Amino acid sequence: MTRENEGILESGEATYREAREETISRGPSPETEMKLRRSLAVLRSAMDHLEDTPLFEEAHRVLDEAGELARTAYPDGCHLEYRDNGYFHGCPVALAHSRVALSPELLVREAECSVCHGDPRTCDHIPGEIYNGQVCHRRITRVDILDIMLVGRPATPDARIQEISIPTPEIARSIGEKFKPGIPVLCDRCLKPCSGVARNFED
Repeated sequence: MTRENEGILESGEATYREAREETISRGPSPETEMKLRRSLAVLRSAMDHLEDTPLFEEAHRVLDEAGELARTAYPDGCHLEYRDNGYFHGCPVALAHSRVALSPELLVREAECSVCHGDPRTCDHIPGEIYNGQVCHRRITRVDILDIMLVGRPATPDARIQEISIPTPEIARSIGEKFKPGIPVLCDRCLKPCSGVARNFED
């Protein structure tokens, strides 16, 4: 566990607590809601970066707490998105509880140094080092995607699913006879006790 990963959790917690205090003291506002929703994304990232560490459950707990505040104080922002004749869920809280990620298999055809634009295998610049205020990295310019797998623990922690579709028949069953495609549908997930995380794609 690196200090940088701990910093993601600290940043998410601080933003959430600031949004919570503002909501309690001044009431809900669009600015505070933006701050709160920003904290949800950061806390989800904290869970991704702190997988298999003692701080994973702390990130999970605070994310659930922040999600509950979002749903109770700012419910208009907790609607499923309706587009292309279907409903989509992109909430960081809900998505963080499904520990599934993408793991691409790539064949790099061409790459360049971000500093000199030369071949990174032969130039003198070292990735991660700073040259004239610019961090050096290897920039991939041509790549073939050979395969994309679903895994539980990706090499890149934030390579997680960003949105899922919710089958319309499932929503119709839940709402009942009042349902019509396209009506606003609220997500109530954060109003219920957390049932834990799902690890269906463990390696």
